[in-house]
Formats: sequence, structure tokens, C-alpha cells
Amino acid sequence: MRSLVVYVVVSAAAIAQAQTRIKPGFNLFSTNDDVQIGQQSAAEAMQQLPMLNDAQVNAYVNRIGQKLAANSAGPNFQYQFHVVNQSDINAFALPGGIIFLNRGVLDNARNEGEVAGVLAHEISHVALRHGTHQASKAYLAQAGIGILGGILGGRIGQGTAQIINAVGGIGLNALFLKYSRDIETQADVRGSQILTASGYSPVDMENFFRTLERVDPSKKTNWMADHPAPPDRIARIEKEAQLLHVSATPTTNVAELRQVQNRLSGYGAGQPGRAISQASASGPSGGRTRSSSGARTVSVPAPSNSLNSYTSRSGLYRISYPSNWQVYESGSAAVTIAPPGGAGNVNGQSEIVYGAIINHYDPFGNGPEGNISLQTATQDLLAALEQSSPYLRLANNNAQRLRLAGGTALAATLRGTDPNTGIDERVTVVTRQLSDEHLLYMLFVTPESDAANYNNILNAMVSSLQINTNQPH
Repeated sequence: MRSLVVYVVVSAAAIAQAQTRIKPGFNLFSTNDDVQIGQQSAAEAMQQLPMLNDAQVNAYVNRIGQKLAANSAGPNFQYQFHVVNQSDINAFALPGGIIFLNRGVLDNARNEGEVAGVLAHEISHVALRHGTHQASKAYLAQAGIGILGGILGGRIGQGTAQIINAVGGIGLNALFLKYSRDIETQADVRGSQILTASGYSPVDMENFFRTLERVDPSKKTNWMADHPAPPDRIARIEKEAQLLHVSATPTTNVAELRQVQNRLSGYGAGQPGRAISQASASGPSGGRTRSSSGARTVSVPAPSNSLNSYTSRSGLYRISYPSNWQVYESGSAAVTIAPPGGAGNVNGQSEIVYGAIINHYDPFGNGPEGNISLQTATQDLLAALEQSSPYLRLANNNAQRLRLAGGTALAATLRGTDPNTGIDERVTVVTRQLSDEHLLYMLFVTPESDAANYNNILNAMVSSLQINTNQPH
């Protein structure tokens, strides 16, 4: 099938009137990585799926899709739309803007707005980069806390293939296809905004959910299985519609859809669908394993009483550290500062036994802007740390509030035995909130047995932390 590709100029103003702003979540990948992953995955998908080679049907779907994509307010991806000759009501999006729509959607839609509702939902997954966001979280769960500071200056961009292989590879990976209820709700909200900006009505998205329930009351349809639609999701679309300037005469274009449906009927019944995801969302099983050599012995020089000062490349923060520690930068904000021998690779994994990681953090939850407190963002970070290093557990449930120069910070302690080194660790987490609700955090790591000897250095580093609130990050 000849791909229909159009360069889309994204208008950030297209959803400027939308009342709910949704931020893309944590991501280790660049937008160029999204494109490459999507193209490779799409090539595999087209070999596995029965593609519908009909220029008129493909042009119809592409026309609707490009109209919607122009209002996606996301990265400037080249959106492509392909029709699969399967009777199931299903659709899925791959990173970088490649979207597959089953003919079952076209067969069962009652107007063009319902087709647009499905496509807008999938475009939202692309624009919010949900696929590579999930791959990033899955990799973090395997790789441990070292990657949070770009330990030893490693650049994530150079290891894209390694990350993808670690979480199940390219192709029809469940990380790109199956999402949590929160992420699906984000796609509903953004999809409602895209529909409105494109002259359609969010009501048609709601109605297509109801069409699914009517056509398949057992809820075995793939799109219903992959994209659960409980009443609260429909209610959320209705709520968003009330906040938008929906046209009094939205596009429905029933006549052209009927022409497409008549054309599809000439092909006979579409093939039944099948499960298309081949990797679990949690990635390969196993994770980190205990070092066979037992607890390692790590010897580092005592921290110097004299301090040096480090300023991040972005100018976002400045912090003091022992003058005999080494600085390993990664990017504009991430840094690992550790004594000689305190950080390195153990059994092929980056580990830090003594030292500190400082970095900028955008909460993983993708929540709407305007309601993320320091405590909520810190809890989100702590949950991510426990996911990346399951052996770590909070010492208590309440973070300690600290008064520092220029603002308030929270401090919490995690403890556990690192299965890779066999060392009992203490990780002190200190967070400061930035003006855009993101965090600047420091992870201070020592063996539990030596933690008391490093309290003065920890306190000195925390007290010295200064943030330039006017500096972009």
C-alpha cells in the first residue's frame, strides 16, 4: 500500500482555549527516536496485518487524520494513516505518528465525527508520546537509579536500541499499544480538544463508545479491550466538552462515510482480528539479580573538609561538594558527584555506592498543570524510585520538611540491600519544587553502615543548594 504522507504544521494555538492542559510525561527518548521506533514497528506491523489496499478508502481516512493532526499541539511528526482489513473495531498508534485503523471502525461508525473521535484519541497518544513514555518507565524499572543522574556521563540517546531491546523490542509491543486508565483518560481529554479545534464534536467520541457497547455488549472487541471505556471516562469527555467552544454545527459528513461503507462492502467481510501485542507492558521478567559474589567491599577516601562549587550547564542550580569528589555531567541538568571508586559498573549495571545524583524531574503522572504540590510530586518521585529499585523501601511514610535558602524542601530516606552489590544502602532524597511544578532532586547514597559518617557532608550539600528560578530547564 502506498503510504499517504503529509507534513503537518502543528498549531499550538489550536487548543489554546482548552481548559485542561496535559503535560507529556517522563521520557528517555528524543522525538527523533519516536519516529525511528515507529517506522521500524510499522514495517513489522504491515508484514503481519492484512492491509486494505484501496486508494479511495485510504484517502478518506488520511483526509480526516491530517485535519486532526494539524491541531494536535504536539511535536511536528509526519502523521501517516493506514487501514487494516479486519472486521474488529480497533485502532492503534505507534510512536512518531503512524496510526492503524481497522475497517471495523468504518463499518460501524454512524458519521464522520465518530471516525474522527477514534483517530483523535490515537493522535493524542502520539502527541503526548505515551508509547515511549511507557518504554522509559519500563526501562527505569530494570536499570535502577543510576540512570536518573546519567551516571558516569552516559548519554541515553546513544543507547536507544539497548533500551528498546530491554523492554521487549520494536514491532507490536504492548508498551506502545496498551495503556493505563489514567493515560487513556489523557487521550480522551486531548482527543476532545483536537476534535473541537478541527470542527467536530466530542459528543461523537462519546457516541462511538456507546456504539461499541451496542455492537459488542460482551466487551470482547479489541478496541474496547485495549481502551476500556467505563462510564467515568464518558463523563470526563462530557465535562471537557463543556469547557470547549464546540461548533453549533459540527462536521458529520454522513454521505461520504456511506460511500466508503458501500465501497468496503464490495470487499466482503473483513478478516477477524487477533491479539496484536507481543510483549508485556512490564517488559522481560527477571529484573535485577543478586550478585553471586555476595556483598562487595568498596573503599573510598574520606570526604575532604574543603568544598568546591558546581553549577549545572543550564545554570538552574549550584551546589557545593567535597573537593576530592569527581563530577560526571550528563545533559544540561543531570550530574553524578562521587568519590573515586564510589560509582561505576557492577555486573554490567551502573551503580552508585557513595555519592550524590542531582537532576531535574518532570512528574511521571502526566497530570494536568496547576495542581501538583511539592508533596505530590515528591511522592511521585519516591514511587518511581521504588519501582526502579524494588529493594528500597521508605524508612517512614512522612517526608521531613526543610527550610532552605530560597524555599522549602522535603527530605525522605529509603533503605534496602542492593541485589547487584549485596550492600545495605541508605538513599536520602531531597526535593525542591520549581516554578513550573517540576522538581529539582538530590539522591545522596551511602552504605547504611557508613551513613552516620556522611551526615555532615549531606547537610553541607543540602544547605548549599541554590536554585536560579529565572533560568529555563
